[in-house]
Amino acid sequence: MESKRNGLLEIYRFLICFWPLYFHNFFYFLMDGKTFNYAVLSVDFFFILSGVFLMKLFRKEREAPVLKGFGRVMLGRVRPMAFTMCFITAFNLACLVIFIREDYYNTIHTLFMYWWFVLFLTVGVGILYLIYRAFRKEKPFAVFLVLLVLSVAYIHYLVIVKRSLPIKLQFFTRTACFIPLGILISYIPPIKYKKFNPNIPFALVTGLTLLYLAYSQTSFASAVVMVVIFCALTYFSLGISVGGRFFDLVGKLSVRIYLYMSFVTMLYFLGLTNHRVLFVIDVSLSVMDLILSEYKRKYKKLKSKEKAYLKAKCQ
Repeated sequence: MESKRNGLLEIYRFLICFWPLYFHNFFYFLMDGKTFNYAVLSVDFFFILSGVFLMKLFRKEREAPVLKGFGRVMLGRVRPMAFTMCFITAFNLACLVIFIREDYYNTIHTLFMYWWFVLFLTVGVGILYLIYRAFRKEKPFAVFLVLLVLSVAYIHYLVIVKRSLPIKLQFFTRTACFIPLGILISYIPPIKYKKFNPNIPFALVTGLTLLYLAYSQTSFASAVVMVVIFCALTYFSLGISVGGRFFDLVGKLSVRIYLYMSFVTMLYFLGLTNHRVLFVIDVSLSVMDLILSEYKRKYKKLKSKEKAYLKAKCQ
C-alpha cells in the first residue's frame, strides 16, 4: 500500500482532536478551567488540513465534466463520515424525545454543533470547486483565495472583536477563511534540502509554540498567532516524509473522536457525569466505528475485485 507523505499531520490531528474533549471536561484528566480556553481553534486546524488535501482532489477532477466532478468532490467529503453522523444524530434525537429533561432544552443546540462543521465543510468545498473550475489558470484562483481570506478575516474581526455583526456568523467566516487558507498552503513551494531536512526543527518549534499558546490564557491576538502557527506547522510537516497505514488510521480515528463528543454530551445530559467513563466511551465508540468502516472498505474492495474477475472471465 502506498505510504502517505502527510503522516505527521495525521499525528498532529490526532493529538489536537483531544483539545475540545479536554475543554468540555470529557477528558480522562480533570482540567482546572484556566487552560486550553479557546478549543474552537482545534476545529479551525481541521479546516486548514482539509484545504491542503482538497487541492489534490480539485486538480484530479480538473478535466472531468463539471457536474460529475462536483458530485465526486461532494461525495468524497460526505461518504467517509455518513454512518457516524447518522448514528449520532439518530441517538441524540431518540434521547431528546424519550429521556431529556425540559430544563436542558436551552442547551440542546450544543448536541448538534458538529453538524455545522460537516455542513459548512461540505458546502464550502462544493462552492470552492466550482470557483476553481471557473478559473482557467491556477494563479488567478490563488489571487482570489488571498482576497477571500483577507475579506473574511476582516468580517470575522467585526464579529468577534467589534461585535457589530451577529455572533453566529463566525461559523461562516471561519469556514470561508480557513479552508482557502489551507488551499493556499499547497501553493507554497516546498523547502529544498540536500543532507539535513530543515522542516524537522521548524515543525518541532512550531508544535511547542502551539502547545504553549494553547495552554496559556487566550486573547484574540494570541488566537491569530495560533492560526499562523497552525499554517506553519502544516507547511513544515508536509515537507517531512513519513507515512503508512498506521498514520492513515490515526487520522481517521481523530475525526471520529471529535464527532462522538456529541454522543457523550447527550450521555452527560442524561446524568452520566463521570468524565473518565465519558472519555472511555468516546474513544471506544470511535475505535469500533473505525474497525467497522475498515471491514466495510475491505469488503467493497473484495467485491470489486470479484466483479472485475467475473467480467474478465465472461469476456
